Amino acid sequence: MGRLRTSLRELRAQLPPDDWAAVGAQARRHALHGLLLESPFTRRAYEKPRGYAGDAGLMDLIYGMQAGKELSPLGGMLYGYEFDSPCFQSVRTRRAVLAREIDQVAAARSNPRVLAVASGHLREIEWSRAARARAVDIVALDQDRESLDCIAAAYGCYPVRTVAATIGDVLRRTVRLDAVDLAYAAGLYDYLDADLGRTLTTTLFRTLAPGGRLLIANFTTATLDAAFMETFMDWRLVYRTPAEVRALADAIPGDEVDTIEQFCDENRHVAYMRVTRR
Repeated sequence: MGRLRTSLRELRAQLPPDDWAAVGAQARRHALHGLLLESPFTRRAYEKPRGYAGDAGLMDLIYGMQAGKELSPLGGMLYGYEFDSPCFQSVRTRRAVLAREIDQVAAARSNPRVLAVASGHLREIEWSRAARARAVDIVALDQDRESLDCIAAAYGCYPVRTVAATIGDVLRRTVRLDAVDLAYAAGLYDYLDADLGRTLTTTLFRTLAPGGRLLIANFTTATLDAAFMETFMDWRLVYRTPAEVRALADAIPGDEVDTIEQFCDENRHVAYMRVTRR
């Protein structure tokens, strides 16, 4: 598996986009693809049961939840390999970062309000002390009603309200969002082009109360498994450098910004930007 992924990374770096896409199409017709699909992660990403690859069910697999039906020996081995990969580690770290952000806001502000954009199953609140203590009000916004149903079933005892809405609804402001102390989007920006990303960043910034913060995350161009994901999962993300993530805030008027902070996880697979409003 290591040699396969290394070879794919080298090919991806060398080939023009059209030639690289042809490699993926050919690989998915190869007998090896069927073997790789015995991994529940690779299979779900490739089959896209909810219409897109990075759904909340797939995130649960990365978190070690709901591995699905009994795995074959090969499937178990492949899933174990993927579970320990830098990409999986970074997704789990991202969950911890979100929980920490919630706790920091709850410690700093009274009656804090939080907006999770493209919330998925909102698993980070299980790792948040403030959320478990019912010390923060959270709005979970997602276009996937299955994800929102899961939140309602799993976290009905938490102070969480779900909102079914698309990013288009947010941009057109057809969905009412009250001022919040923290807004965050974890996996959403991995699917947005630069123009849409800048527009959404500005719109989400407008939802912040004075002193509130916006946190966005984006997988970086250093992501080691990008070539494997594109080839055998038919899963493409918009990878950004930290500078490109920083540029997503360029349309926010400078006099409205208090601070902009950036950091990456240990693997440098995910870049974060925190923008605090004056």
